[in-house]
Amino acid sequence: MTIINNIDPATTGAAASVSGNNLDQAAFLRLMTAQLKMQDPFEPLDSNAMVGQMAQFSTVAGIEEMNASLRQLNDANRIGDASSWLGRNVLLPGNMAVPNDAGQYAGEFMLNAPASDLSIDFLNDSGEIVQAIELGEQEAGTIAFEWDALDSDGHPLDLGALKIRVNGGAISGLSSWTTVDAVQSPTDGGNARLVTPRGDYWLSDAIRLS
Repeated sequence: MTIINNIDPATTGAAASVSGNNLDQAAFLRLMTAQLKMQDPFEPLDSNAMVGQMAQFSTVAGIEEMNASLRQLNDANRIGDASSWLGRNVLLPGNMAVPNDAGQYAGEFMLNAPASDLSIDFLNDSGEIVQAIELGEQEAGTIAFEWDALDSDGHPLDLGALKIRVNGGAISGLSSWTTVDAVQSPTDGGNARLVTPRGDYWLSDAIRLS
């Protein structure tokens, strides 16, 4: 569509609907109306061309609506898939860990280079070390860890969430296992969230299921 040079978008009300070089449908119709008002009566605009432009715009709008519908369908499928995660263990990034039903803390990290004296500390909210695990000499690669936090009678200790600290090596990708208690579907149509004892996470945050 050819826009007449002396049309001021601000006076047509289209400026508020213009984002970069894109026009929404309302702005398109306002600009077209302005063209009709200001056209040269001796050289009127080609009505066939204008109808073609409107059809082209409608096609683009239809494609955008179809893409939006497909995104909603994809989100619904993701929610349906995530519902099968209920009660399962999920590996999530972060330096916090919570116990499973058996009282066990577990996770993993990537050791970026060989280490000669690697260790892991579990710390409470006060920063006190409640458990230290010596891993000794380790080659670079994925290091899995676990701690059965049990008392002398074999019962799980009530320690809650603990911070994980790795000493003696350069690491990345620190993560821990937790369970999926629920799958939350936002009322605003946003992406589903995993509800876990560690907090709420996006589905894309999940590293692995077991």
